[in-house]
Amino acid sequence: MSAPQQQPYQPTGPFSAIPPVAAPRPPSDARLPRLFAAMMGVFASLLVLLATFLPQSTYEQLSDGKAVSKFAETGWTRTFDIEPSAEEKEFYDKTHVARYGIPLSAAALTLFAGAVVGFAAYRRSSTSIAATTSRTLLVAGGAGTAIGVWMLGMDISASLSFGQDTGRFVSRYGTGSGFWILLAGGLVALLTIGLAIVANRREPAPPRQTPYPVAYVPYTPVFPQQQYPRQPQPQPYEPPSPRTPPSGSALQQQDILRPSSDDPRQPGNT
Repeated sequence: MSAPQQQPYQPTGPFSAIPPVAAPRPPSDARLPRLFAAMMGVFASLLVLLATFLPQSTYEQLSDGKAVSKFAETGWTRTFDIEPSAEEKEFYDKTHVARYGIPLSAAALTLFAGAVVGFAAYRRSSTSIAATTSRTLLVAGGAGTAIGVWMLGMDISASLSFGQDTGRFVSRYGTGSGFWILLAGGLVALLTIGLAIVANRREPAPPRQTPYPVAYVPYTPVFPQQQYPRQPQPQPYEPPSPRTPPSGSALQQQDILRPSSDDPRQPGNT
C-alpha cells in the first residue's frame, strides 16, 4: 500500500498569499483631457488634409483693367482660371509649386494615428504603452503641423509683397480659402499639444503596492472561552420511607388485627 501523497503547505489567514491587485483605472476627470486631445487631433488632421487641396494662394494680372492671367496654387498643384498662352504654358510646365501638401499630410496622418491610439487607450493609465504612444504621436504631429503652417504662411506673406501697380499693368497676390482653413488646423494642432501634455500631468500616480496594508496589526490568535455545564449541588441522603399498603389490602387488615405492644391485656404485660 503506497503512502499518502503529501499536499503542499498553503498558509491561511492574514499570512496567506495576497492575490495581485489590478492597476486602478484613472478617474474620469483625469481621462477627459486625453479624450479631448484625441478629438482635437482628429479635427486638426481633417482640417489640414482638406486645406491642402484647396487654393492657398492666388495670382491675378490685369492689363488695362482686363484680366490676362489668373491662377491659384494648392499644396499639390497649380490651377488656371484663364488658360495661359503657349509661351506661358511652356514656362509653367518647367516650374512647379512648392508642394507643402507632402509635409502637411504627413503631419496630419501622424495626428490622426495618435488620436486613434488615444481613443483605444482612453480607459488605461497614462503610464501604459498605448497612452504614451498616443501622447508622443499627438505632440509630434501637432508640432509638425504647426511648423508647416508657419512656413507656408511666411511664404505667402513674402509673395504678397510682390504685387505691382504701374497703371497699365497690375499684379495682385492674395490668399485663398485653403490658407485660412490650414491656419485654423494649425491652431487646433497647438491646442492638441497642450491637451496631450496636460493629460499626463493631471492624472495622479498610482499608489505603490505593499504586501500588507499600512495599518497592519500582527495576528494574535484568540481562543474562545470554553463553557462548562454547571454541576448540580449534592443533596443530603434521606432513607426511603416505607410504602403504605393500599387500603383494604390483607396487609393493612393484618396490621389492624395485630395487638399493640402498649396493650395491657397482652400476656407479657401482666
